[in-house]
Amino acid sequence: MIGCSAAPLIGGASAAHAGTDTHIETCRRWLAIDAEQRRLQLEWGTLEGWLMTKRNWYQLSPDQQAAIPESARLAEIDARLDLLEVEGHALLKTMRPKPAKSIEAVVANLSVAARLIFVEDHPEAHGLITRAVRDLAAFSGGK
Repeated sequence: MIGCSAAPLIGGASAAHAGTDTHIETCRRWLAIDAEQRRLQLEWGTLEGWLMTKRNWYQLSPDQQAAIPESARLAEIDARLDLLEVEGHALLKTMRPKPAKSIEAVVANLSVAARLIFVEDHPEAHGLITRAVRDLAAFSGGK
């Protein structure tokens, strides 16, 4: 499931239940942050590669780098990633001590865990978690 999110599996929670379970909304927000971080990291890498090949980026002084228009986007991405990191970490801290109140909340927790465990580092654990997310979502009728 490289590059794939478990977020769609918690997206189907009933509106009435999701409205009463702030934990599910917290998990959804964390997953949205994670998706944005990954998108921005890819954009940053693409832009950095372009700057390296087209502008000899790492051979330039900081002042010369700052004079290149595209460097502003790198700074914007860095600043946004910093904010997302703080918010994501705060959300994780609020999730930990709270027990799940529903199958949907368990699915939400496991969806977050699946994003925290990289398939490249722990393929078996990642596979078990993503399988559990799919199974629980199926058992709960896709709620």
